[in-house]
Amino acid sequence: MNAVDLPTPRLRQDSYGHARMPVDATAKDIQRIDRVEYGRFRNVYLYITEACQLRCGGCYMGPRLERALKMPFAQIERNLTAWRQMGGSKLTILGGEPTLHPRYEDTIRLAGQIGYENVITTSNGLDPAMRKFRRLEPHDFAYVQISVDGGTPATHDAVRGTGTFTTTLKNVAELCERGYDTRIICTVNKANEKDCLRLLDIADHLGVSLVKFHVMSVIGRGHGNAEWGMNPHEWLDFTDRLPAVAAQHDTRVWYQPTFVRRDEMPRFAAEGYRGCIGRTLDRISIFPDGKSYVCSYLFDTDLQYAHTAPDGTISLNKGPNEFDLFAGALTKPGCGGCKAPTSCMGGCPAEDIVDGRASCAEEPDIIPVCRLWKSMPAN
Repeated sequence: MNAVDLPTPRLRQDSYGHARMPVDATAKDIQRIDRVEYGRFRNVYLYITEACQLRCGGCYMGPRLERALKMPFAQIERNLTAWRQMGGSKLTILGGEPTLHPRYEDTIRLAGQIGYENVITTSNGLDPAMRKFRRLEPHDFAYVQISVDGGTPATHDAVRGTGTFTTTLKNVAELCERGYDTRIICTVNKANEKDCLRLLDIADHLGVSLVKFHVMSVIGRGHGNAEWGMNPHEWLDFTDRLPAVAAQHDTRVWYQPTFVRRDEMPRFAAEGYRGCIGRTLDRISIFPDGKSYVCSYLFDTDLQYAHTAPDGTISLNKGPNEFDLFAGALTKPGCGGCKAPTSCMGGCPAEDIVDGRASCAEEPDIIPVCRLWKSMPAN
């Protein structure tokens, strides 16, 4: 696909700012999928395999890709059941590349049978994934999320491998034609920030329903490309451009704020932000080795919240763990003086562990917002 294939963007008259939702009869259903109310372990992220045919420069999975563990199907079933009983409502199936798991289709169907209200998957969208999607149906998913890390072959392929841009977009087009709610997720870094907004032109052209942007975290394989990392002000400069660009497109735009200016916190609180997910226990990520984390920024550490045994038994981590880390931060501010005491409550302790510093400690006007929370307008 090249520039001449793309239509001129149509100007939208509505104004949804940084997080756009449609104004039509389906808006309530779409909000139900995208925003699950806070609750203990309502969002479940199940990593059924660590195998992947790609080695993306910013992948947070890191060395897990090399060991390539696959979760046995019996263990998948027990995990799905256990975390559903723990409160799971919105389930995301991931990898690695989840479609490389030999029981991927069975996993998706089983999740619906167990009762998860919304079943989602994130995929690289390459041909092996497409073969699995052809054997499933749109109604098996709330939506399918495809990773595209740049608006041109040059930037995307530099992250994900030669030729992947063309193949991925060909398959995105097929998913849209088959009736899947198809979405694009883009990890923004210094190498692709200048052209990744072009994904909105492509999304309009293909019929993609939403493009989500999030900032690259320098964890996992990102350690080898630390120069791609964006500092808080660089990310804010990028997100500041989103409202004007989004207003020219039909495709909805979401982003994960990650950092905000102090005077913006009331807006995010009004949208539903309730602070650190490590404190609210809103989500859980379960890996094939049983390690189960609340905060994805700690995946490189052994501070997991719990361990999920192959038989589905969940046991709390008795050693140093993320729950103690986040709960302790309530009484001992990480930055030495909280700028937003009603929501921040002491900075991001995960940043202290991973980066050796809290972003708010060095930036007088910046407050960290949990990088797992997606912004959406209040209705």
